[in-house]
Amino acid sequence: MLRTKTKLARSRSDWSGFTLIELMIAMVVLAVGLGALSSLFLTATLSNNKNSRSATATMLSQLVLEQISSQSPNSTATIFLTDCVGNTWAVATTGGAAPAGAGATLDTLSTDYSYGGIDPNQAYASIPPGTSVTPGYAMKYVDCGTGGTQSTYDVRWNVININTYTRLITVSARLLAPANQLGGAVYSLPVTVRGIGGS
Repeated sequence: MLRTKTKLARSRSDWSGFTLIELMIAMVVLAVGLGALSSLFLTATLSNNKNSRSATATMLSQLVLEQISSQSPNSTATIFLTDCVGNTWAVATTGGAAPAGAGATLDTLSTDYSYGGIDPNQAYASIPPGTSVTPGYAMKYVDCGTGGTQSTYDVRWNVININTYTRLITVSARLLAPANQLGGAVYSLPVTVRGIGGS
């Protein structure tokens, strides 16, 4: 009887615990899983940042749209907006005849991603003038964030007089990539909003 107990105790001790190989396999599986999770967190953070920037571009577009549409359709008044670093931007509200309107050029090429909106390829400013956005219909608005961070948005608009009492206002805004970076994670498509202003 004593012999059987000793054999049983010995066989249990041989099988208890993890072997070194099992432990190494478990560590490799854990490392792969944690690596995938960290990649997921990084992607989620970048996506959240991009969505935040798109939301700011949308709010800037809506701001300009509301400022213009609050004026009478016959108004030629200029509105002034100031960004967080003190730049004062003139917002022209004068409309032009359809289909071109006044201000930034509308994209009429049906194969472009910005078809029907503002042409983002038009030069912001050029010398001599003529090929760039008409002054007063574009701005490089600076938005200040926490910790002293700043983001610059290219905002452009076009106003088309439909008749004496109404006009179509198209506004586009997009985040500009920093000068030392070619787009990358911060590249964003323009956000376009449209509205009818009338009396």
